[in-house]
Order: sequence, then structure tokens, then C-alpha cells
Amino acid sequence: MERDLTQSKINFTVRRLVTQLRRPISQLRTMALLVDGISPDLNGGQLILALYLYSMHGNTRHGELVNRILRSTALPWYDLLYDWTMKGILSSVAIATSDSSEGSNSGNGEFFIEENDIVDDALMWHDRFILRQHQIPHVSGIGYGGGILNETLAREVLVVGKGINFIRSCLHDTKWTLDLNAIIPTNQFDNVTVDANQQTVKSVKQKLGFHYDGTNSDTIRDVGGRNGAILTQTPLERTVSVVARQVHRHILSSLFDHHHLLLHLYGLKEVLFLGQGDFICALMDGLHVEFDFQRGTDGIYIHSMMGVLQEALRTTNAKFLPRFVTDRIHVKLLPTNPAVSTQFWIDENGKEEKDGWDIFSLGYAIDAPLTAVVHPEAMKKYDRVFTLLFRLKRIEWMLNSTWRQSTVLNHALQLLASKYGDGVVGPTSSMKREREFSRMKLLLRKFSMTRQTMLHFVNNLQSYLMFEVLESGWKKLVGKLRNAKSLDEVISSHTEYLDEIVVKSLLVERCLQGEGRDAHNLGLQLRLVLTISYRFCKCHEKIFSEALQSIDKATEKRRRAECRINAGKWGFDSIDENENFYNLSDANKLTEIMAISDKFDAALRGLLSMLNDKINNVVAFNITSPSASSIQEQIVDKTLLNNNDALRFLTFRLDFSEYYSHRMTSKS
Repeated sequence: MERDLTQSKINFTVRRLVTQLRRPISQLRTMALLVDGISPDLNGGQLILALYLYSMHGNTRHGELVNRILRSTALPWYDLLYDWTMKGILSSVAIATSDSSEGSNSGNGEFFIEENDIVDDALMWHDRFILRQHQIPHVSGIGYGGGILNETLAREVLVVGKGINFIRSCLHDTKWTLDLNAIIPTNQFDNVTVDANQQTVKSVKQKLGFHYDGTNSDTIRDVGGRNGAILTQTPLERTVSVVARQVHRHILSSLFDHHHLLLHLYGLKEVLFLGQGDFICALMDGLHVEFDFQRGTDGIYIHSMMGVLQEALRTTNAKFLPRFVTDRIHVKLLPTNPAVSTQFWIDENGKEEKDGWDIFSLGYAIDAPLTAVVHPEAMKKYDRVFTLLFRLKRIEWMLNSTWRQSTVLNHALQLLASKYGDGVVGPTSSMKREREFSRMKLLLRKFSMTRQTMLHFVNNLQSYLMFEVLESGWKKLVGKLRNAKSLDEVISSHTEYLDEIVVKSLLVERCLQGEGRDAHNLGLQLRLVLTISYRFCKCHEKIFSEALQSIDKATEKRRRAECRINAGKWGFDSIDENENFYNLSDANKLTEIMAISDKFDAALRGLLSMLNDKINNVVAFNITSPSASSIQEQIVDKTLLNNNDALRFLTFRLDFSEYYSHRMTSKS
């Protein structure tokens, strides 16, 4: 064999042949390593990442070969990346190709973004497009940026493509396109579009960084950062950054200028947060006429409630709100099914019948693209705050009504006392009547004292909620919205605004198990205090109903007597016309109202104690037992910590004379 090779024109020898085959053998060895080491189930980003890791080798020939293979293999993946980033398009290969079996990724699509077609356009921004972590070609701490595409850049790419789809489907701006000249400032590609011919697109992709170029070390651009810092940015990162600015600028401009996002948020504050005071007063008066003559929830219909709502909108300053705001306000009737928990009051026996006030609620119709900001979870928070504020308004209205009833009764008793003598009601004086009259005055005095205590609590709580919580939160929200650079910043600012309101309104209901103490159940304790106030108003109405009916009868008798006197006849047929007044002297009624008053004082002391514990111990709680609370609980504690001044102000207003503090000290 050696003689044949020697006689040939090439003049090969075995040594020379080994030398010539060394390079192909090395390449074959590398190919064998790739074939044996890379799973056939890998595709898309997983396959690219595996090749990228194999390219990081000390043998330069090995690395060059794998980079050459990777450069060709990554072309389809970069085409998918280009279509999504520049056009917002996901091909069928990018999404999924077939049903995958358990433990296999072959049918899971090759791209790191997945689309859920069943999600409606109203929820597109939040739920339609999902980031698939396992398909991102990224390993933390490996190479530049951790791989082909780091996780931060992958999320930016997701937002960019999602924004393009949002512009087309939700904003209905089908003619809007990216300005590539702002990304490639060169005369070679003047007026180029994303839908140019294939050769131009290939050149554009090269310029924009949608290709694999080995180690990327020669394409990293140095960009001056703040304070003299040097930031490294690849062409792909620069492209995504510029495209993101264009997309977000257009989305924000359309939302604020054409879809009036800020005015809709203001309308939500004025209506669901009861910011329009005369409107809610007119609405309460109209609902009182509708509900107070009905028992239960039968006969209450949305169309009749809409008439009351429209009347309140038409006769108050709410009529000056934009038409596109008032047209979205509507009435919601909450379900009366016992299985659905919509009851705000704490029912001790579980048998209390709901009335129209309990099922009435206001709603605000939100559609795309506003649903990206005011999404269903945000609307649930609006409803929770409205429920609290509306119940507070109802209690305030009922307490004022009890004051009017007590005033009428007091005037009637004073009239009788001045007519028949102080301390006796009627011409026949007796010790029994004197004692009954004294108990009546004691009952009225106890009612008055309890009412004033509850009115003080309700008025100060409303003032705190309206000014310290809602108005201050709205001012901060407007400032953040004006400085927002992206839709995600707008959504985040609005979410923080609602979360802060929910927490500062003491609407967070959660119990921490430990030592049998519900130390953080502020929401439940607040509901208990308001429920006792509601029970007081109901008790007042029940006790005074007969006496008020007696006053009406006495007034009617007096009018008839005046008519008879004017006609020259005797006035009254009978002198003892106010016998029903003496029903108020029943000792059981006084005992009942005293029990309600004591319950209210105890519940309010408990609320103040919880507030003080929360204000003083929230820092210690986070430091000493961080593992005992969930992430949501830690967020709640952090929000309360940041708003300690507001809560301290609330506790001071509720107990400015330290009456409850002294009571708590004496009890301990």
C-alpha cells in the first residue's frame, strides 16, 4: 500500500494521510459529540441553548464548528423572533405543531412565547400571551448575558409583540407601523418597512441583530450611561429598546388622548368611590323612597333602580361629567342566594333577611382597550371599596333619620309637659306616671348619647377615607400616570393605587393562626363595629315606631280639635290621647339599648387596639417572623408601614379625648 501511494501523483504516505485526515476526524468527533449529547426531543430555544453551551469549549476548532452549525440552525428561530418583535406575528411553528405526549417537548412549539386563542381581546394584555421559560435560550452566569437571549430581554420582547397585537386588536389602529428609520439611521435603508422584499429584509435583520454571530463580542456596543457608567448593548437589545419606545408611546397616546383613560378613572372615583357628594345624597334619598316600603327583595327590579340612578345623575352636578362616563354607570343587583356570600353585615344567627339596600350596587361598564388597566381584578377592588362606602353612607343616613325621629318625639313630650306640668303627662298625676316619664327621658337620653358616639365614629371614618385615603391616593395616581413610559407602568400604578386604598380602608380580612389571636383581622372588626351601628338604627326604628304613630294620631286629633273650636264646639273628645308614649318606659327597651351601646364601645375599643398593635408592631412582625406570613401578607404589612401616619391620624380622630384608651387600660 505504501508503494502504491508513493508511486501515485499525489505521493501520499501513511503519515501524510493521517495528517490530512486529522481535521476531518476532529470534525467528525465533534459531530458525534453533538449527536450523542443533544437529546432528539429538544427543539427551538432548547436546541439553540444546547448548541450554544457546546460552543463554549477550549478547543477553538471545536468551538468554530459548533458556532457554524449554530449559526445555520438558529436562522429559523431568529426569523420567528423577527416576526414577533417587528410584526407581532406568531407562526404555527412558534406556537405548537402537534399534541405532545407526557415528558416530551416535541409538540410544545419552538418559540418562547405561547398564545392562548380562547382569551378575549378585552383580556389580551394580561392573559393571551404567555412566556414559556423552558424555551428561552438562557442559562444564568454563562457567557454574555447568560446565553443567546437573557430572561430580561425575553420579557421585553414579549411586551413588544404583545403591544403590537394590542394596537391592532384593541386600539384598532391597523395602519400603524414601526418606523425602521429611527432604528437604522442610514441612507441605505431609507423608507424601508417591515414588509419589504426578502433581500432587503435579510439585510435589515443583519443590521437589527436578528442573527447569531458567534460570541457576540464583536457586536457589543458601548453606550454612555448615567454618572459616567458604561453600559453594554447589543444591536438586538438596542432594536428591542427602540421598538418598545415606539410601541408604548403610541399605546399611551391612544389610551389617554383618544380613549380618555384618565377621565374614566376619574369617573370611577366620583361614582364608585362616592366622590360626587350631591349625587350620592340624591341617590340615597331616591333609594329610601323605593326600599322603605318594601319587605325583603321581592319587587325590586333593575329598570326601576335605573330610573332612580338616572334621576340622581340628571339633578346633580354629576350631569357635568362627560357623556361617555355617565353612560357607563349602571345598577347591579347582587345575588340573594344564601350560597353566594354578599352580605356585609355580620349576622349572628344567620337568619337575617336581606332587603333592597343589601342587594343594591353600582357598576361601571369597562371594555377594551380600557380593560388592560381596569381589569376584572381591579373592578373587584372597586366593588369592595364601594360596598364599604355605601354602607357607611347608609348608616349615616339612618343615624340622621333616628335623630329626626327623636327630635319629633322630644318636641311632643315637651309640648305635653308644658301643657300638663313638668314631670307628669296627663291631668291625673301619679307616682307610677312620674316613674314612667323618667324612664322615657332616660331612654331618650341613652339613645341620644349612643347616636352621637356612632355619628362621631362614622363621620370621622368617612372623613379619613375621603381625604386621607381616596383624594391623596388619586393625587399620587395622577402624578404617576403623567410620568408613565409604558402601559405596564400605568397598570402597575393603578394596581398600587387600588391596593393602597384597600389596605388603608381596613378592608383586608386575614387571620394569622397563633396564640388564638386574630391580630390582623381589621376588616372583620370594622364590619363588626358598623354592624352594631346598623343594629342600633334598626332597634331605634322598631322601638319608636309606635310612639311616632301615636304622634301622628295626636297631630291629626289636634287638627280636628282646632276645626271644632273654630266652629264653636268642644275641642278634644278625650284628654288621654298619648297613651302609646308610655310604651317607651318599658325597662326591657332600656336594657336592650344599653346592651347595644356596650357592644359598640367594646367593638370600637377592639378596633382601636388592633390599629395600635398594627401601627406599633408591624415592623417587629416582619423582622421576627417573616416565614409566618405569605407574600400577600408581607405586601399588606409593608403598605401599612408606609401609611402609618394616616392610621395614626385615624386613631387620634376616633379617640381624641383618650376615652377608649382609658377604658382599655382599666379593663386590662
